[in-house]
Amino acid sequence: MKIVIAISHSFCANFIRGQARYLKNRGCEVVIVSAPGPEVSAVADEEGARLVEIPFSREISLASDSKSLVAVIKFLRKEKPSIINAGNPKTGFLFMLAKLIFPAIPMIFTLRGLRSDTLSGLKKRVVTFTEWLSCYLADRVIVISPSLKTHAVQRKILNESKAIVLGKGSSNGVDVTKYALNDENQQSGIALRERLGVVNTFVIGYVGRITKDKGIEEVYEAFRICRSKHENIKLILTGPVENDDPLDEQLMTVMKDDRDVLFLGKTQDVTSVYAAYDLLVLYSYREGFGNVALEASSMQRPVIVSDIPGGRDTTEHMKSGIIVKPRDPEALAKALNIYIENPSLAIQHGAYGARRARDSFASEVIWDGQFKLYRQLIKR
Repeated sequence: MKIVIAISHSFCANFIRGQARYLKNRGCEVVIVSAPGPEVSAVADEEGARLVEIPFSREISLASDSKSLVAVIKFLRKEKPSIINAGNPKTGFLFMLAKLIFPAIPMIFTLRGLRSDTLSGLKKRVVTFTEWLSCYLADRVIVISPSLKTHAVQRKILNESKAIVLGKGSSNGVDVTKYALNDENQQSGIALRERLGVVNTFVIGYVGRITKDKGIEEVYEAFRICRSKHENIKLILTGPVENDDPLDEQLMTVMKDDRDVLFLGKTQDVTSVYAAYDLLVLYSYREGFGNVALEASSMQRPVIVSDIPGGRDTTEHMKSGIIVKPRDPEALAKALNIYIENPSLAIQHGAYGARRARDSFASEVIWDGQFKLYRQLIKR
């Protein structure tokens, strides 16, 4: 059985980490298709998968996308895979288009979110069409959260009969062994706090792309509200600053000049980062699921997420974290203050979140579901 797992960007390698090893252990040949980059190369090497690099562009580009589609068609003609699982908007769309030429190859589209939710005008209509067409052409659609499935069906992008949510959702589950607050991770978190000079400080943290649609501008505004009441707090942002959907240029300058805001950049292993945080905030405008919230929960950190499809599934309100109205800095500041002023509650919610991650979102639950679906579609 030759299985193709396709993603658009090397940074998305964490969405599939562990899947190739799981499949190889069950006798499958695994080919990963992605734009080139160190993250996906490392995953392919570590897990014994073959990597085929195709330069997918994130934004719509007729010339670039046409070249990528030709490359996908050539790849499929040469490899003749048993089944394909393609996620991310661009990769999924191009592979599903190729199904018109290779109708016999079972194809799964993994829906990790609706980018059209945060667009407007002509671009929104174009992206909505590509999302609908990807779902329409796919044999099955793995949706990574129950609320995203409901939302996509309500927007008439997804036919409910094609949709499946594995377990209780998530893109790849969470590695509860790696993301555990064991002695090693705890010590690495303490060391990171010492290195950053935030030993006796309440640390509000974020992990992910630094873009506008991740709600970073609102997070900073909420942080400033909290700082007017609590002096000994810091905001640490971990992830790449991207030019696609950038933050307001003037605000970005203010944040970089703010001594209480630290940018750690893209980080390969974020276990020490989670251990150094007192809480994680994921205040996105749109999310497919929000795996970083699960990872932080697994490391006994309370999480604050926006009440959006894919976000609300990651957290149990006032049990493992707090779910907050989106795009409302004052509401977010109130939630942050609850934990700043009640550290024992933060510990309590963190402990509950770790149990919830272990019991309901372990990676093996997702991988077992994927493998079962692969076999079903191949046998049809």
